[in-house]
Amino acid sequence: MRVPADIRLYCFSPGPFLRGRDPLDLVKAQIRGGADAIQLREKDMEKRERLELGLKLRQITGREGVLFIVDDDVDLTVMLDADGVHLGQKDIPIEYARPLLKDRIIGISTHNLAQAKAAVKAGADYIGIGPVFATGTKKDPEPLVGLELIGDVERMCPVPVVAIGGIGLDNIGSVVSTGCRRTAVISDIMMARDTEARCRRLKKVLS
Repeated sequence: MRVPADIRLYCFSPGPFLRGRDPLDLVKAQIRGGADAIQLREKDMEKRERLELGLKLRQITGREGVLFIVDDDVDLTVMLDADGVHLGQKDIPIEYARPLLKDRIIGISTHNLAQAKAAVKAGADYIGIGPVFATGTKKDPEPLVGLELIGDVERMCPVPVVAIGGIGLDNIGSVVSTGCRRTAVISDIMMARDTEARCRRLKKVLS
């Protein structure tokens, strides 16, 4: 199994950006373009639907050697035999998730330095930090953290740091300039005319 240190470009299932397309085709295009991780993130799906999609994504990611992470849901992570779960600040604490997930990856969303330190202390395998820029992918986003904090967290954090929130081709260079070379990208990829090509361009900046 690959590990969080391998991540550069962290990608997602399409969620609200599907627009009548095939979700499997979109995920395959991201992988061809260089995605190092795919997160099953489907806030509007019923759990049975997420399970059905997740089973298909598990096959694809397993075949391609790409990390497969489940958003929020610990028991679905186990059912899908996913590589790990990503937990938010309002999800179950990591100390309760770890006994169930054993050596699977646990990532934690953080929005300030204190949360980042707490996540590391609790045993997170990687942390997400953001939102860096304004984003429309969350209905009630946290305040922007800014580039300075990204750099501070990257320097102090002993586990991989993934910047997230409003990141796209037009501003990813500024994230890299902080020293952080791991980013999660959603809408910029999903709204692009050519998903694979956009991923390739983003990955090149991160490499």
